[in-house]
Amino acid sequence: MRNKGIGFLVMGIVFSILFSVNGVSGPLVKSVSNNPEVQNLIDQAWELEKTDSNAEIYKKCISLLEQANKLDPNNHMILTDLSRYYWSYGDNLPKETKEQQKQLEGIYKIGLSYAEKSLAVKETPPGHYWYAVNKAASHEFSSIFAQAKAFPSIKKHSDYVVEHEPDYDYGAPGRLWTEIMVRVPKIVVQMVGWDVQEAIDLINDAIKKEPRYLDNYVYKARFYWTYFGDKEEALKLLDYALKQDPNSLPGEQTANRVAQRGARELWKKITGKEYPNQ
Repeated sequence: MRNKGIGFLVMGIVFSILFSVNGVSGPLVKSVSNNPEVQNLIDQAWELEKTDSNAEIYKKCISLLEQANKLDPNNHMILTDLSRYYWSYGDNLPKETKEQQKQLEGIYKIGLSYAEKSLAVKETPPGHYWYAVNKAASHEFSSIFAQAKAFPSIKKHSDYVVEHEPDYDYGAPGRLWTEIMVRVPKIVVQMVGWDVQEAIDLINDAIKKEPRYLDNYVYKARFYWTYFGDKEEALKLLDYALKQDPNSLPGEQTANRVAQRGARELWKKITGKEYPNQ
């Protein structure tokens, strides 16, 4: 029995090494609280966000987690989730007018503050990631000089994720940087001297490590279409994503359906026609 136990221990160590080397891509991890009432609030938000992706859902998730935060303050996981929910809420709101853009800046700054609080409690890749995301989002409508000034901070926090947990949320750093390239003027990229190839490598690695997570294809397609004007590659990526079974990745069925909805919208934006017409 003793030798058998040692054998299992050795196997566990080997598997741990393999997973760390290969960088198995994985999902978000649900927040945990020792307070049953708080855990119930977390569970409600978790189940709610698995139903769809829209502003109303994330607004409700924020309300639930705000309650959880009051009952279990200084829980870094709850604080990080609040940062994530605030960004998700803002990203699903309209942004055409100056008033709407100003409102979004306020929302993202709240998300940023929660990420800061989370990092103050415990330094984690998720905390750094959502700091970077909210920081970038809060400068989407800023001047090119303000965007360039914010770049080092965004890069610093993103680099922490890439160095410590590059496969966080199925390669989220790749989505962050391809989207930044989509949303900021090219002149900003030139001003900071950033190598766009880094974004390409990150999103390609994300797709390679978990090809069943469809949102990465949509982000890459939007990036290739917007930044490079590569219609052929963008449509190829969207076509692939739309032909996949959204149920192929356990636990991410809703995320994949939302990604395919986004893929159809982007297809129509590029072609002026409904998928699969060109």
